[in-house]
Amino acid sequence: MRLPVSKSHAHRVLIAEFLAGRLASLAPSEADCDDVAATKRCLVALASGASALDCGESGTTRRLLGPVAAALGIKAEWIMRGRLASRPQIEYPEIAPGVHELPGDVSSQFVSGLLFALPVLRGDSEIVLTSPLKSRGYVDMTLGVLREYGISVAETGRGFRVPGSQGYTAPAKGPRIEGDWSSAAFALAMNALGSEVQFADGGAASLLSDSLQPDRAVVRLLDVLSGEGERMLDVDQCPDLFPVMAVVAACRKGRTAFGGTRRLRLKESDRVAAMADVLGRFGVRCCADEDGFSVDAKGGPLAGGAFSSFADHRVAMAVAVGATCAGTPVEIDDTACAAKSYPTFFGDFGRLVVGS
Repeated sequence: MRLPVSKSHAHRVLIAEFLAGRLASLAPSEADCDDVAATKRCLVALASGASALDCGESGTTRRLLGPVAAALGIKAEWIMRGRLASRPQIEYPEIAPGVHELPGDVSSQFVSGLLFALPVLRGDSEIVLTSPLKSRGYVDMTLGVLREYGISVAETGRGFRVPGSQGYTAPAKGPRIEGDWSSAAFALAMNALGSEVQFADGGAASLLSDSLQPDRAVVRLLDVLSGEGERMLDVDQCPDLFPVMAVVAACRKGRTAFGGTRRLRLKESDRVAAMADVLGRFGVRCCADEDGFSVDAKGGPLAGGAFSSFADHRVAMAVAVGATCAGTPVEIDDTACAAKSYPTFFGDFGRLVVGS
């Protein structure tokens, strides 16, 4: 399978490239997933001074660029599609140096957006978190990109201190974007369930073992799910791994309890409800509560049948992983949604050789 670049890392590098004045990397590419294409499209519009910004269904684009556009003095008109308009947003008609208070437990992308925007303002600023920071790894990824582009940020006991009047400086070697651990999780999960999928064109080499991508945790989580018996996984810091980990849990023998699932209801779909439906169709018992999800599986082949992707890329790909362990055929109503993060997934999946 062909592994895409990290969507999360690409968003951040492209924004830094734009703020450093290096626009060549914003050219569209056939390899772009829908979300990365949305960020490129919006950055090109910002470069031209346009205010209408089409971010498609990309929550990352909307949340990272909201404060950036305001810092550049642009009152953006956001064009949002799918469920995006109903997902949590913070409006920035304008932005000034000073203290910015915001919650840390809704989306870490709000914090990352401010970290990109505040350095270009003329005065110093401080980000004060009013609740614990969730998905901290994504903020660490943002801080890593900022350091690479010459931006200084100091962490405080309650958030971050950001000096103003800083300039982004593009690295001489050009942008470097990692392979995507989030996308790799689906093939790694298939392999944990008995397949032998490899990444083409050196894709495995782009998965850095010291990556700041939170979904690098897939290796550890799959190890926890190996063997039989009761297991517990907390996906609070890596929520995008939940759909595929739920399918792996459905294929093992024993009870698996997931914690940290509350924010999953605010994704491209309500992923808790979506995966409860998926696992039920696979013939596996599960139960959801406010911040948890449990799977009681007996091992053995999963049931087949007709499945909904809920127009959610990660749900669709998780169903495909389950299909490799199903005793009868599986039908998915929508595979095009995978283009949001992994455009080549189902094309490659359809060419995988079954048997030996």
